[in-house]
Amino acid sequence: MKNNSRVIYLVITAIVVALVGFFIFAKKSDDMHNRERLQTQEKISSKSTILNANDGITDNQLNLPHETPPKWAKSMIAINNSPRYSREDKIHQLVDLLKQNESNPYALSAILISLTKLNPIEAVDDIIPYLKDTEPKVQLLALGVLHNASLLTKKEHELKRSLPENKAVRKRITEAFNELKVDPNTSDEVKGVLIATFL
Repeated sequence: MKNNSRVIYLVITAIVVALVGFFIFAKKSDDMHNRERLQTQEKISSKSTILNANDGITDNQLNLPHETPPKWAKSMIAINNSPRYSREDKIHQLVDLLKQNESNPYALSAILISLTKLNPIEAVDDIIPYLKDTEPKVQLLALGVLHNASLLTKKEHELKRSLPENKAVRKRITEAFNELKVDPNTSDEVKGVLIATFL
């Protein structure tokens, strides 16, 4: 019996590590993609300035607005790369950005990936509603953020134990996962990840 429990524990641990690795890789990939878009936009902007000066062509005629990174992406990159923001400041700023872009699944996905690496236990109540988003990808990314949020914090590692206030937050995470699991509107993909990884 003990060996079966140990094997199950190792399998679940391996799946969780793989998911966390995937989220980190996706974040790095998104960051590279956003940087490339910004560099491309800078090149386009410098070329358009030359064209404007020489030919009188305007930005509207070049259709540049659809090629510029959206405002939320610029804000997200600025938050992630800012050395003046503490971890808590970044969490607060990214949660605000989530709330401002609730109708944009692409923005929600990218911002949730950014939050994943911050293990945002302080923002669990702000993230749990995204488990019920209509987009399965947003739901999956919210699962990843909440999973990381449920991990022991740096302070808890230093104390070699968990803090009582964080136990209560982890209980809310588990309850939210259970609600999502029994919700008939939850996609099979999301249920599969829930069952295999978190429950």
